[in-house]
Amino acid sequence: MKRIAVALLVLTLACTPPRPRNRYGVAVDPDLRGAPVTLLHFWAAWCGPCRQELPRFTAFAAEHHMRIVAVSLDHDYPSAERFLRDQGITLETLVDDHGRFAAAHHVRVIPTTIAYDAQGKLIDRFDQSVDWSDPAVARRVIR
Repeated sequence: MKRIAVALLVLTLACTPPRPRNRYGVAVDPDLRGAPVTLLHFWAAWCGPCRQELPRFTAFAAEHHMRIVAVSLDHDYPSAERFLRDQGITLETLVDDHGRFAAAHHVRVIPTTIAYDAQGKLIDRFDQSVDWSDPAVARRVIR
């Protein structure tokens, strides 16, 4: 009986979708629905293009009233938080230190930004650093 219980527990854990963690180490399910546009943004403090893009990205999202779900691929939360604080960027971020949540979203490079509509349906995807001040980029995301 114990073997069955252990096997069921292992199967349950194996079927649990990957989730990033918040600053307290608690796994969370980011809700990608509700806001007119939600930008799921994968980045890391050690990534040069991410560091360059992040200030323009956050300004773009604020200007257009978009929700950001930022997911850092840093190995620890303090590294991500320290970078944001040093840059003066106010952004709540989650950490995907094992990359499982990113893999579930088919992230191959960072930065990657995936835009979702209010129903959680894909609007567009950017698998590289982009110029968020470019009107063509805005047209791809704004609905």
